[in-house]
Amino acid sequence: VVFCFSQIGIVCLVVAYAFLGAAIFETLEEPKEELNRVVVGDLRNKSVKKLWKLNKELFLYEQKNWELAVQEVLLNFQKEIYVAVTEKGWDGRVEDYTGVSDWSFTGALLYSVTVITTIGYGNITPKTTMGRLVTILYAFIGIPLTMICLANVGHVLSISFKLLYRRLICSKKKKESSTASSDSSSKYLVTNQQVIKTETEDSEMVVITEDEGVKETHVPVYVCLLLVVAYILLGTALFSLWESWDPLTAGYFCFITLSTIGFGDVVPGHSLESWASQAKRITCALYLLFGLTLISMCFSLLVDEVQDKTRRFGRWIGLLKREGN
Repeated sequence: VVFCFSQIGIVCLVVAYAFLGAAIFETLEEPKEELNRVVVGDLRNKSVKKLWKLNKELFLYEQKNWELAVQEVLLNFQKEIYVAVTEKGWDGRVEDYTGVSDWSFTGALLYSVTVITTIGYGNITPKTTMGRLVTILYAFIGIPLTMICLANVGHVLSISFKLLYRRLICSKKKKESSTASSDSSSKYLVTNQQVIKTETEDSEMVVITEDEGVKETHVPVYVCLLLVVAYILLGTALFSLWESWDPLTAGYFCFITLSTIGFGDVVPGHSLESWASQAKRITCALYLLFGLTLISMCFSLLVDEVQDKTRRFGRWIGLLKREGN
C-alpha cells in the first residue's frame, strides 16, 4: 500500500509542479508577449508614415535618391522586425490578435513540460529577466523530480508488462506444465504471495515466488521496439491530422520529441493559423509525458534483457559460475 501511494504521490507531484509552472510563466511572460505586438504595430505604422511622407515629397527627390530613401526605411523596418522576432519573441501576430497566445495557460503548460523533461523545443522562450531566472530554478528542481518519476513509473509498468507478456505468450507453456504435473500426481497449493509445488514421488518441495517468476520473464528486444514504433505511428497520425503535416514531418517530430533531442525546427502550433484549440496543447503535453513513460518502461525491459544475456554469456565463457555449482 505504501509503495502504491508513493508512486501515485510522485506522479501527482510532477503533475502539480507542471501546472504550477504554467501559472507562473503565464503570469510572467504573457504581458510581455502582448506588449511586443503593440510595439511592432507602432513600428509598422511609423514606417508607413515615413513612406507616405517620401511619396508626398517625391518631386523634391531625384528618382535614384527617392529609391535610396525608401530602401533605407524598409531596411530599418526589416532590422527592427528581426530584433523583435529573435530577441523580443514576437510571434508574428498583430496587436489586435484575439486568438490563443503562445503564453496562454496551455502554452505555458507545454513549455513547463518541455523544460522538466529536457526536451526544450525553443520555439517559445522567456524574454523577461524574471522569467529566465524562474526557468533556471524551475528546471533545477523539476528535472530531477521528473526523472525520478519516469524511472519509478517505468519500472512499475515494466513489471506489469512482464506479467501481461507472461500470461499472453507463456500461457501455452503453463498449460503444458499443468498437464504434465497432473500426470505425475503433483499437487499445487496457491497462496496470495507464492505458488508451492509438492512432488509426491520423491517428496521434494519447490517454492517459486511471484517475484521470482516476474524476474525470470524476459521481454524480447523486438517487442520493446514494436511498442515504441507503434506509439510513434500513433503520434504521426495524430499530428498529421491536426497540423496538416505530411507523414514524414509528423513522424520526424514524434521521434525528435520522444528521444528528447527537441530541435524545435518542427513544432505543432508554430504557424500563425494552426492550433486554435487549447485542448490540443494539453493533448500534446500528455502525449509527451506518456511517451517518455513508455520509453522509460521499454528501457527498463531492455536493461533486464541485456543483463540476462550478459550473465548467460559470462557463464558460457566461464567467467561466471553456473547456477547450482
